[in-house]
Amino acid sequence: MLGLVKGNDQTIGFVYVCLLSGVINMDEVNRWAEKVIGENEVSDLPDYIFDVIDFKGIVTELERLIGFFPHWKRTKAQDRAVYGLAVKRGEKLSQDDVSFNEEQALEALKKHPEIEKLFRETFPFIDL
Repeated sequence: MLGLVKGNDQTIGFVYVCLLSGVINMDEVNRWAEKVIGENEVSDLPDYIFDVIDFKGIVTELERLIGFFPHWKRTKAQDRAVYGLAVKRGEKLSQDDVSFNEEQALEALKKHPEIEKLFRETFPFIDL
């Protein structure tokens, strides 16, 4: 079911990782939820998705709203590539948060174009 439920949570897991990594902000998560609702049958969607549209809290509260910790299966290199998306969007990486710099994150993104492809599919309303 769309990668939005526990045990089949690749989509919401990717969204969550993008939020935690600074690639997207909460307003963009809200827009993503609107997109998901608009593109799917209401009966196929988990209840939490309707609350995500208006959610303005912090990340840990979002996890409680969802009802589980969303997981997106990825390699370390793909995780670094996600940060490359953040850099591409103008974010600065903090050495307190990650052990690599902006250049290394962008290089990882070049080596893993599937990450940018997934981002564009998940968030078509965001320009990179």
